[in-house]
Amino acid sequence: MLTRHVAGGTALSVLLATASLLGVAAEPAAADSAATLPITSYSDMVVDGAHRRVFISTTDNKVVVADYNGKTVAQITSEPGAAGLVLSADSSTVYVALPKADAISAIDTATLRETARYPLGVAPRHLAMTRHTIWFGYAADGSADLGSLDLDPETDPTTPPTTPPPTTPPTTPPTDAPTPTPTDPESTPTPTPTDTTAPSPSPSDTPTDTPTDTPTDTPTDSPSDPPVTTSPTPDATTPAPPAPFAADTPTRTTNGAVVTLGQGGPHTWSTAPMLASSPGNPDVVAAGTPVQSPMELQVYNVSSGHAEPQAYRWNANNAGNMQDIALSADGKQVLVASGAPYFQQAYRTSDLADDGRYTTDAYPNAVAVAPDGTIAAGIDGAYEPDVYIFRPRSDHRVRTYDFGVVGNPGTASALVAGGLAWAPDSSRLFAVTVDVYGQHPTLRVLTDPTKSVTAVTVSAPSTAKRATKITVSGKLTATTAFPAGAKVTVTRTDLTSPKGTSLGAKSVAANGTFSFTDTPTTGGGVTYTATYAGDATHTAGSGKRVVQVSRLATAASVKTNRATYAYGSTATVTGHLGKTGRSRVLSIWAQPAGGQKKLVKSAKVNAAGDLKVTYRLSRNTTFWASFAGDAVSAPKSVARSVGTQVSVSLAVSGNYRKGKVGSTSYYWFHKKKSALFTTHMTYASGRSQRLDLQVYYKGRWYSSGSEYFRLAITGTSRVGLAGPGESGIRARVRAVYVKGSSGDRLNTTTSTGWKYLYYTN
Repeated sequence: MLTRHVAGGTALSVLLATASLLGVAAEPAAADSAATLPITSYSDMVVDGAHRRVFISTTDNKVVVADYNGKTVAQITSEPGAAGLVLSADSSTVYVALPKADAISAIDTATLRETARYPLGVAPRHLAMTRHTIWFGYAADGSADLGSLDLDPETDPTTPPTTPPPTTPPTTPPTDAPTPTPTDPESTPTPTPTDTTAPSPSPSDTPTDTPTDTPTDTPTDSPSDPPVTTSPTPDATTPAPPAPFAADTPTRTTNGAVVTLGQGGPHTWSTAPMLASSPGNPDVVAAGTPVQSPMELQVYNVSSGHAEPQAYRWNANNAGNMQDIALSADGKQVLVASGAPYFQQAYRTSDLADDGRYTTDAYPNAVAVAPDGTIAAGIDGAYEPDVYIFRPRSDHRVRTYDFGVVGNPGTASALVAGGLAWAPDSSRLFAVTVDVYGQHPTLRVLTDPTKSVTAVTVSAPSTAKRATKITVSGKLTATTAFPAGAKVTVTRTDLTSPKGTSLGAKSVAANGTFSFTDTPTTGGGVTYTATYAGDATHTAGSGKRVVQVSRLATAASVKTNRATYAYGSTATVTGHLGKTGRSRVLSIWAQPAGGQKKLVKSAKVNAAGDLKVTYRLSRNTTFWASFAGDAVSAPKSVARSVGTQVSVSLAVSGNYRKGKVGSTSYYWFHKKKSALFTTHMTYASGRSQRLDLQVYYKGRWYSSGSEYFRLAITGTSRVGLAGPGESGIRARVRAVYVKGSSGDRLNTTTSTGWKYLYYTN
């Protein structure tokens, strides 16, 4: 079973919101592709635009690599407890936090091989990168703090003298460098994660002073029990005074890089802080405590190469259970997703003052910023949209996504904490989801996520007279306004133009409406399709409307040469078509009782308007003569049903001779001799034959009884009749199939002739 994780491996319960507090009408899921991931847990995700690959870390001790369609292409193993990920500015290297190895590894994005490993002496969980320095939140010896790994210390004049290297030399690269493995999950070991980080609280664990509804814009920042610090707690919205880098902060070299620990500043961390950075402001790193309630935030100035506290805030907006953190594209906002409140919070980087919000729904759990500034905000919700797209500094939603389980769209699927990442060109948004049981982790690829979805409606009369002008109108709708001068292209599809006829481009008014007139000259279903090609901020969209245009009535008939046919005989069927437009094609169809309707022949009628076919019969059959219609004449279909008898015979045995009584031929039996009647009849499942017996008395035949007998699968039935014990008795017998009473209605009632019996001494 998959365990939900924030980046770095902290377990998070699956929280299912049962109702949308905002009443948002979600759009259908818009994933261009979705593929199951070979993982049981999720840690972090980064996107390499240069090689069009997605890297996903998992506490299964590996990094999974997928393509831009979500398909797994490699698995890089031997990455103990793989947690936070960062990508180098040139996209050549992905760095992986390895909390189970107290190290950070470097993976070549071209070869997908680990090329270096940097021992830290502490367990890193969350990563951020500015210029050539990797910042990591770590835990060690029951405490947590912030550290840095300077990959190019020679370019940093502020780097202090380093201590001697560790006694155990680093491996560069490891001798057992992992290689991409087959995508088959069975071929890659997936050990059970040993991460012992305490699980996050559910929404019910939020502090009692945290409101259950969306808080007001006025935050309550004074904690009832503030953290213990060595200096006075700064005002919630006042920048913390810069603290110069301490010369005695522990540093050491490792694999050519410089590791510096203990840079968290005067405010201690209860667990490894989550980190965020942005190329738009490489002098800033934001940090926050995951899962903790109330929430704690810190901004650091890292322009000197070392972390100097810039701003601090405790219990902002009564927030708690933080799941994700990001910086805006320009680095001027800290964006936070936490279990409460029910919106993604925005704070000013300079002093952590409130700076807007991005309203989503219950249990925000992810936030990601595209290079163009677009914001993707996610929630842990099963019955409302999972992802919301916003323009920078605007609470107006561009679009939403609501995920279902792949292959079963009627069921719910939930976004994992921190499970969003953008492609560098903002053309794709990647999302990792699980089902409501926390299983079946799936990578979803959402294309054009920055564009508002275009809906096109087309209105027209449902019916119209041929060659009469009609008005067709429509409207474009989206969550954002359409540009001035927008147009839709219109096509008309009908019987004479099945591939469509262009009616040109129609201008769209400022309110999104359009209108035009047309005179359809073709009868039947006429489809008007309006298409919007899309633009920089809108997806393409189309809508259609069908108008039933009147046609002239068509005369047609069908006849057969008989009403009832013997089994296996051939019927002659003649279809007739009256006056029509261009089409003179008639189709003859046949459907045997209990069988499928099949086309016998479709062809032009002769000069008299007739089409003749023959058809061999074994069951009651209905024939149709059908005309599909044309631009002038309406469709027409007429039917005729005929009966078909069964094949049946009756044989008599046990007699000692045959002879006539009067003019009738009889089977002669001794008065105590039994007669055997053998019936052969066309077989059908459950079918029975009926035997009728009559006795002659004083010049008339009287019924002596009738009885049904089941046919064997061979269509045979054998029945014996005991002798009467008297001479001079005359009797007669016959076998009958009775439509309905014999067990089916596949044929018409059929009987054999009478067989006559005469009993003597």
